[in-house]
Parts: sequence; C-alpha cells; structure tokens
Amino acid sequence: MSDDFDPLRKLRPDRVHPDDPAEPTVFAREKGRLMSTIGDTQETTSTDLHLPDIYPRLAYEDERAALDYLVRVFQLAEIREARTEMEDNMLAWLRVGDGVVMIGRANADVHRIHSPRTLGNTTVQMMVYVHDVDAHYAHAVAEGADITMAVQDAFYGERRYEATDLEGHRWHFGERFADIKARGGAVPDNPSGGKP
Repeated sequence: MSDDFDPLRKLRPDRVHPDDPAEPTVFAREKGRLMSTIGDTQETTSTDLHLPDIYPRLAYEDERAALDYLVRVFQLAEIREARTEMEDNMLAWLRVGDGVVMIGRANADVHRIHSPRTLGNTTVQMMVYVHDVDAHYAHAVAEGADITMAVQDAFYGERRYEATDLEGHRWHFGERFADIKARGGAVPDNPSGGKP
C-alpha cells in the first residue's frame, strides 16, 4: 500500500552514512532533497554551502570547548547542519567570510594530527580577514583571548593582531587597508607595523 508519504520515507536521514571525516555537502544535499520533496523548493546542491576546495582541519583534545571558544571569542560561525557527532567525538565546520575551518578531536592513530597542547607548541598559523579588525580585537580582549600581538598596522597594507586559542593554535586576524578605507576608516600614510 502506498500513500503521500512514500517519497519522504525514501529520504530517511538514517540512511545517510558520510565518510570520515563527514562532508558537510552530503548533509546539504540530503537536506535539499528532503526540502524539495516537502514543498516546491529547488533542491540544494553541494555548492550552496560554498565550501572552498581546500580548508584546514585543526585538532583539539577537547573539540567541544574549542568550538565554544572559537564562536564566542573569535566570532567564527558554525555551519550547524554540518556538525557530526560520533560517540564522544565531534567534527564541526566554522565559517568566517568565505573561509572555512574544520575542527575535531586530535587523532594520532588514524589521521596523525595532534593538538598543539600535546606537542608543546603550534605548527600552523590561521590567517583570517575580518570586517573591522579593531572591533574584532576589542571583542577578543573582552572575552579573555590570549593576545600574542596587539593590534597594529603592518607595512604590507593591513591592520592586524594575533591570538592563541585555548589549546595553542595561533590565529592572525587582519583587515586590508583598502577594506578599512572602503568602510570609511582611516589608515596610516606610512605604516610602521614592523616585520612580517
């Protein structure tokens, strides 16, 4: 016997088993298929998530605390529909502008990735452009960020600051002088931000 719900039964989400690491595009595609079946909406394609062709995966000993920190302190936005929960592990994708970073549990056995906390130092610096770097800096300071370079102008044409997250990944936040001017901000004639 068939009824109006047969198309929906074929789209059961528990039949979706993404690879490790899970791909947010799989979830977006399945969500699009479901939504197009429910109403007269167009199916979502993997390009609707606007994921870049390359993005880093950062390892944390406590990825849930890292997610909270990165959203609260550095104002990254989680792509919520892409989060994957697996037993006591989690993978999450975060967006800032058109950039994406994936975070997850440190996994030395399979992926050979470690938290900087485990290694005793960081091996990567995330370069992130933001809108209004001074406001971003003030927010990070107010939230208790570990600032490793105060906000300053760099000779190569950007205003920047650096901070280290709760497990030791280094983050470089900047705003190009051209973008500062475009939003009506002032930039120095001869920046003396020091060495790159």
